[in-house]
Amino acid sequence: MLQDSFSVPIVIGAAVLVLALVGVLTLHLRVRRDLARARAQLVQARRAQEHLTGESSARDQRLVRAERQAKESAELLREARAQQDLVRAETEYLVSTRIPALLSHLRAPHVIVPGVQNPALAGTNVERLHRAILDTLTRGVREEGERIDEAAQAVVRGAISRVQTQALRAQDLLADVQKRYSGDEHTTLLREVLGLDMFNELIIRRVQATGIACGATPGLSRDDTYLVDLMVGAISRVENFEQRIEGPANHLRRRIGVAARAAESILFTTAELLANAVHHSHGTLKVTIAVHETNNGAAIVIDDAGVGLNEEQYARATRLLSGTHPVRLVDLGNPPRTGWAAIGRQVAHYGMQVTIKKSAFGGVQAVLSIPAALLVEMPEDSRPSVLAPEPVRAGVPTAATVIRSEPAAAFRPEPVASSVRPEPAQARRPEPATGPQQRQAQAEDLAPLPQRRRQPTRAASGSRPTGEPGGSGGSDGSGGKLLTTPEEAQKRWGDFQVGAEAGRREALPPQQHDITEGN
Repeated sequence: MLQDSFSVPIVIGAAVLVLALVGVLTLHLRVRRDLARARAQLVQARRAQEHLTGESSARDQRLVRAERQAKESAELLREARAQQDLVRAETEYLVSTRIPALLSHLRAPHVIVPGVQNPALAGTNVERLHRAILDTLTRGVREEGERIDEAAQAVVRGAISRVQTQALRAQDLLADVQKRYSGDEHTTLLREVLGLDMFNELIIRRVQATGIACGATPGLSRDDTYLVDLMVGAISRVENFEQRIEGPANHLRRRIGVAARAAESILFTTAELLANAVHHSHGTLKVTIAVHETNNGAAIVIDDAGVGLNEEQYARATRLLSGTHPVRLVDLGNPPRTGWAAIGRQVAHYGMQVTIKKSAFGGVQAVLSIPAALLVEMPEDSRPSVLAPEPVRAGVPTAATVIRSEPAAAFRPEPVASSVRPEPAQARRPEPATGPQQRQAQAEDLAPLPQRRRQPTRAASGSRPTGEPGGSGGSDGSGGKLLTTPEEAQKRWGDFQVGAEAGRREALPPQQHDITEGN
């Protein structure tokens, strides 16, 4: 019984202990489960934290990247705005400065067109685009200017041709008046007519120069003409030529003439060079002119002691006289000075050459070189006019050259008929060689010129030589009146021309300065 009393508490204690152990075990298991759950939550929290940390880091990186991109975009925007400001300023400079300078340059080549305003734009697309704009504008302005200038030149040519025609008709009328009233009783009238004829001649020369500069032809035609005769004709076209021009000096040794196709052009060119020399010389200074034979043809040399030319004027004169550059009316000044431009057109057309340089007298020396293709050897039965100068003899100074006032017998052909000593036509022979013919023989070693022969002139009715059938011993068949020999007719006409020149000089009043003269 006593054992039973001790076993019950032991059992109860064991039961309690078992229960306690079970509770502890259960609690332990629960704690471990809670701990495992806590650990799992902690791991999950850590993973979430790590994920959040990763996302935050990526977000931060994105923010940094976005900030950097924003800064770069802002920098690019500032650069674009600065570039835009540069282009706007450069475009304004193009419109306000460069284009007006280009238009001025097209009118006056000495004006310089500036480049880009900002050196930073040099070599960029902006400069290339602006240069393309200027080039396009240049082409457009030049093409339009050429079109307008061609139209203006066509108008000038049409007007000048009508004026020249009327002036030439007036010249013919004045020549008829001079022939009708050539007697001593009409001296006063003849003097006035000669003055008008000189004025008309000056008008024709200025009209001719303007027309040629605009592309017209000289408007006059000539036969093959002695070169010295062309020089005399050119001198007579210059105002106050008797007081201002010395010469001409004839250094030719052969019977050199100019072909018909170029005779008027050479006369015109020489007259314009003389007029320019006279215009730029003081009223008391002389202008000298001489003609020489060269290896390639002939040369006319004109010297003056005037004011001369500067480098820019020499360059302009050389450009215009060469005839190789197109010339517009607007380039000839206001009023237009057409002399050099007209000479350049003739030089280029006929293959001549005009060179200018400083003369020994401080003025300008102009040399007109005439190629051999434009020269001919005149027939032996022809002679220069009575006003043509005699060839300068060797050792005789140029200043001693004189104008013939009376033709020499050795320089005149035999008469067709003579009342003193008639000769048959078949018995006529050229006269023996005299001084000038001997000089001609000395020049035979030079290059030969093209030879042109005149056709024999037809004998007038009733004026046949006595040696021919039907002749009447030198009379004209109607009244037995003696025929005038060629020497007498030439002497009379020469005296008339000398008197006409003297009357023209006396009739010309002092002239005011002509601003259209000169080149």
